[in-house]
Amino acid sequence: MRRVVLVLADGVRPDAITPTDMPSLDALARTYTIALRARTVRPSRTVAALASLATGVAPETHGLIEPGLGFLARLPALRPLARELSRGGVPSQVVASELLPAERAVLWALTKAAGLGKYRSAGLRARDVARAAQAAALAPSAGLVFVYLNDCDQAGHAHGWMSPQYRAAAVEVDAAIGVLADLTEHALVIVMADHGGGGVSTHDHAESHPINDHIPLILAGPDVTRRHQLTRQVSLLDVPPTLLWWFGLDVPPAYEGRVLTQAFTRTSDPVEAVV
Repeated sequence: MRRVVLVLADGVRPDAITPTDMPSLDALARTYTIALRARTVRPSRTVAALASLATGVAPETHGLIEPGLGFLARLPALRPLARELSRGGVPSQVVASELLPAERAVLWALTKAAGLGKYRSAGLRARDVARAAQAAALAPSAGLVFVYLNDCDQAGHAHGWMSPQYRAAAVEVDAAIGVLADLTEHALVIVMADHGGGGVSTHDHAESHPINDHIPLILAGPDVTRRHQLTRQVSLLDVPPTLLWWFGLDVPPAYEGRVLTQAFTRTSDPVEAVV
């Protein structure tokens, strides 16, 4: 069974990835493939970005900009990623940090609307979430494991992006990534953010600004090109079609991103990784 671990580190700016604060992520980026200045969607908000990852289309198409369920009316016209995976026999699940009730309700609604199989909250610290995700990814039929870490976003809103508290949160997220980095022998591991922060307001990220809109995107694992930086413009929207391609499934024509074939040593469907 091919498997993917997709880590969304909410609010991690590219310049937060340093050998001092985030050595595990920095090492992955130096060893495998990185798009250090990939772009998120507009507006650069978590709900909009999560919905784009779930559906393969931009916010203008899926319509989910703010928390709420009004976008459900558009869902029949969309091709959610998890449902496409399920049609191909690939299971999917979410492992997340403990969230506030409103945040949990939004993520749960997205999970169900997108056709994801399981949703699990696994602790307050990123490394606790990572241990639960590691166990899920090593299960015989893991498929896609989506890991959501919100430590940096919470610290950024409370204390400001790149504040001492934010950097401490980045250290915790990096500890989690260090746990998950061991999976690169068995799985495609993708680490990315949904937005940056602090571009206009030190405590926010919704405004249009390069610091808010640029995100890190690192791919590691079997068949991933080593010591490589993607040169073409890369978007968050490129991740859903890349995941389908990795599993050997067709990409719906409505998807608005492109497969990141440059990140891999082969351009045809990858060989199954055996655990």
